[in-house]
Amino acid sequence: MLPRLALATQSLKLPLRSALKAARLLQVQGVRIDARLELKPRELSQTARRELSHLIKEFNLQLTSLSFAVRRSLYDQDDLDARVAATRDAMELASKLAVSHLCMKIGKVPDDPNSPEYQQLHETVSDLARYGNHIGVILSIIPMGESPENLKEFLDSIRTGPVAIDFDPAIMTLNGINPVQALRFLHQYIEQFTARDAVRDFTGGGQEVPVGRGEIIWDETLATLEEISYKGWLTVQRNLCEHPKEEIAQSLTYLKNVAGELGWG
Repeated sequence: MLPRLALATQSLKLPLRSALKAARLLQVQGVRIDARLELKPRELSQTARRELSHLIKEFNLQLTSLSFAVRRSLYDQDDLDARVAATRDAMELASKLAVSHLCMKIGKVPDDPNSPEYQQLHETVSDLARYGNHIGVILSIIPMGESPENLKEFLDSIRTGPVAIDFDPAIMTLNGINPVQALRFLHQYIEQFTARDAVRDFTGGGQEVPVGRGEIIWDETLATLEEISYKGWLTVQRNLCEHPKEEIAQSLTYLKNVAGELGWG
């Protein structure tokens, strides 16, 4: 059965209330909200959280996860304490909104486990996983082009609390990694899935494109999600586009059509 469809409201480039209304008109069941650009954890009062929850229910939507961005990696020493504190605030907000996943980039996992950067990243993520375990929020890491083997080794080493992956096949494609093979290899950690597409060029670079217009083979990707018994959401997201609502609608239609061809309801 096709995983439920959601969208990242920040992709619509609208005020949050308008984005929630648009999400309902696009006939998705869930939304992912940006905890840095759309919500401010330290400024969101209990009354504001209650109003947000009511608004989401009013549009017959489910808040599936929060996303959060930091300006530098979680092993860059400059202002690291402030970034960790801000991440903990976002995790606390997720807990108060009854959301179990905070999706974010932590920085590319260094290749050398003995390097100071790797050790710092391990310490920071362990601390956040411990805090998440205490408040019921899982840190869902967005890969940044490290090999699946290196990422899995890193996640296996975190023992203080649960960690997960927000799998983005576009990032895999842009880094020359086969997303289907990566899905199978990392399956035990994949609890979020961001549906983006991409194309590479002959220089080794590339760009994001609407779902179905890039290099990702979506029938194989969705079939693999079913194969690994993925039960989470497919969250459509567009980072760079001129007509976000139209392109997101096209992406949703494309995914539904592919699912239909695979015989999913």
